[in-house]
Amino acid sequence: MNNIREHIYLAALLHDIGKFYQRADKSLAQKENELSESVVKIADYICPLKDGRFGYQHTLWTLQFLAEIEPCLKKIPEFMPNAFETDKTHNSIFQLASFHHKPATELQALISLADWWSAGIDRREKLEAEEGENAGISWGKSRYKQIPLYSIFNNIEVPNKGKYKGCSAFGLKALSIDEKDFFPKDIKKKEDGITQEKYAKLWADFKKEIEWLPTDTFEGFAESLLMLLKKYTWCIPSNTTDMANVSLFDHLKTTAAFADCLYRYKETNPSDFEFSGQRLTVKDGARPVLLLGGDLSGIQKFIYNIASRKAATSLKGRSFYLQLLVDSIIQRIIQHKDIDATLGHVVYSSGGKFYMLLPNIKPVTDAIAELKKEIERELWVQHKGQLLVNIDYVPFAYNIKGQGVDFDNYENEQIGLLWKALADRLTNQKNHKFRNLLIDKYDEFFEVQKVGGKTNICAVTGIEGKCVAIDPKEEGEKTLVLPIVKEQSQLGNTLKDADYVITHKGNSKHDYISNRSKIDINTVGVYNYLFDQSELIIDDADFRKITSVDTCRVKRINNTDFLGAPIKGNCCSYGFQFYGGNKQALNERFDRNKTFEELASGTYLGVLRMDVDNLGSIFIKGIPDADKSFSSYSTLSFMLDYFFSGYLNTIRNREKFKDDVNILYSGGDDVFAVGRWDKLIEFAAEIRKEFTKFVGRDDISISGGIAVVGDKYPIAKAAEMAGKAEEAAKKDNGGKKNAFNIFGETISWDEEYDKVLSRKTEFVSLINDFNMPRSILHRLMILCQNMKEGRTDYIWHTVYYLKRFSDGKDKAVQEFCNSLNTRLTNKREYELTALAARWAELELRMNNVEQNKLENYGME
Repeated sequence: MNNIREHIYLAALLHDIGKFYQRADKSLAQKENELSESVVKIADYICPLKDGRFGYQHTLWTLQFLAEIEPCLKKIPEFMPNAFETDKTHNSIFQLASFHHKPATELQALISLADWWSAGIDRREKLEAEEGENAGISWGKSRYKQIPLYSIFNNIEVPNKGKYKGCSAFGLKALSIDEKDFFPKDIKKKEDGITQEKYAKLWADFKKEIEWLPTDTFEGFAESLLMLLKKYTWCIPSNTTDMANVSLFDHLKTTAAFADCLYRYKETNPSDFEFSGQRLTVKDGARPVLLLGGDLSGIQKFIYNIASRKAATSLKGRSFYLQLLVDSIIQRIIQHKDIDATLGHVVYSSGGKFYMLLPNIKPVTDAIAELKKEIERELWVQHKGQLLVNIDYVPFAYNIKGQGVDFDNYENEQIGLLWKALADRLTNQKNHKFRNLLIDKYDEFFEVQKVGGKTNICAVTGIEGKCVAIDPKEEGEKTLVLPIVKEQSQLGNTLKDADYVITHKGNSKHDYISNRSKIDINTVGVYNYLFDQSELIIDDADFRKITSVDTCRVKRINNTDFLGAPIKGNCCSYGFQFYGGNKQALNERFDRNKTFEELASGTYLGVLRMDVDNLGSIFIKGIPDADKSFSSYSTLSFMLDYFFSGYLNTIRNREKFKDDVNILYSGGDDVFAVGRWDKLIEFAAEIRKEFTKFVGRDDISISGGIAVVGDKYPIAKAAEMAGKAEEAAKKDNGGKKNAFNIFGETISWDEEYDKVLSRKTEFVSLINDFNMPRSILHRLMILCQNMKEGRTDYIWHTVYYLKRFSDGKDKAVQEFCNSLNTRLTNKREYELTALAARWAELELRMNNVEQNKLENYGME
């Protein structure tokens, strides 16, 4: 049969879709008369009897679903004619997808093997139970329709903090970053679970959008289907018995990737496989799959190390440029003719890193080596060493005798060690930067170069080169920058109006799209174009009238309703992506993003950096051995990205932050934001609070640091200060992390932040409303410094000044000072009080500035 590879991939991607359908539908006894004739014919075979009941009933619904969308499949060139009726090898998509629990052919068994590798356990002897207990709840006979997707964070083991067993779970809803129903909820009783009615509603919505998928090419259909599955199956447990904390989407995606890798390896190395007794096994010593990793090196320096002039207009564009760069590198890899993979092969991509599953065959490994050299060279030409991509891989196989993986010289090891081995290889590459360039282009690095003539220096990066004016309309002396820096600046300004990214999959610029887009930008030979919603969706928009735009990927930013803007053209796919901070605080008068000075609003600018504590250890050791699988790692990665790339936008776009805080970079587990200093502190506290709520526990924590500087302070230096504050937060809290460094002092989120906030509020209230002398703030800060320097006279000085500050004052002031006298005998209490005093001092100073503004404008 032609196009067997496409059939295998799509069959694996849909092999368990019947679980979704079954949970939304009637029982088998009620459904039997509604099944198609072809499904009824083989029901007894694919659902074998065991202990008097049918097992693997979801396979019937998988087959029924494929029968229902058969008209859609027949439109795809690679699936014409309908091989279900004509194929004599029993390897059509219908059979491949539904026979994976009782395979009759090698290729059906290959889907079964991929299913096992994805799940990390041999599930072929299991029947999915429909009775039993879960988390102490008696779910009854319909447990598979009621058990929700338990949070992957419930059973994570955090280093040095012992085991934790939670019972929070997500509701059933289409993927979005809306606050409503975003967070998991505790499951304490059966009624807290899912209902069939909710499944039925979600399934109906899914089936409706299936009809909107493009069918002119397999690639367009498969990519769009992948994103649709992500939208609707992210919240569905893959298996209610042993994988209730792994999403159906992540299991489907990784099964499809494994199936494709195993098939391609088997084509080249058929003797490494053995098919016997309905089982396909990989022989000892074979390593059919590559875990490939990519790590963009130099991100922090690239984003932060820029001159102050026009920095605000460049930073956001540079951040989004990095997102496009990583996406473009992935695109270069998957579309290489010898790799020819799909987005479904990408296990994870965020925060400047990506991981993929690829077949371990020579054409692929040769192509990786070739691409690495090409991309390294292109990045050097474009960025002169500021950015470098490290790409490496580890061949592996699941151990046929255990539940671990075999790689390098290790056998039956934990999957986490496989990830660590790859991380070590990528780190090692960082110690050999530009090795290929140094060898291949020796003269360019070490030969004496001719110099002379007038040379411009980029005002943003400090790099010499041919420069252009960043803003031709700028009054006075023009700010000259490199052309790519100007593009990045324009990109940052354009993001406020951008709703879609269109990526051209060809290797040349698409002039028609370029002339109609908000902006076009080329990264490593891949062209991306930004559009707003009206340009694509409104019926009479110019873009909708074009003859043809071929070979494009259309992605909607931070919105999962992505099939509403079909464009004319062949081989187009549709999807969505989460991106932290595409919306920025606006100067509405001039219809542009606010400058740093405008964000500071006459007071101070804050620069914030945060990330998750112990994340490396959590990935390597956190998932319990019994739960380790590629599906579970994929689910964990998605959940982190869901929060940091997706939901952080919801926090930032709230009324109290949207005019004063900008996310400049957010992804993976990192946050980099700027804004008015007081709002940014509140923003950091909100992130920590919401993250704790999302993971359902407080021992998976997030630490951060903030630098408070003047509005004209060099942003590169401020970012460095924030980075050092973040590092201090992770090491100065008794090794417990889970801390925040503010004004140079590290405080625990759990025990101290609320105390400092409350005391700051008391200071401000008593000074504003009860005439407590403001000088008490500075005095307490000086005395605290004396204490830290080892002086002992701070004790009686404290008693003296508190008495002096309270004499003749309101009773509230006297009581407060008396309470401080008692508290400040404890040195830590003194440090926290001095920190609160510093905070209050800045807030009062800021309030005076705002008061003066009102008076100057005649508001009083």
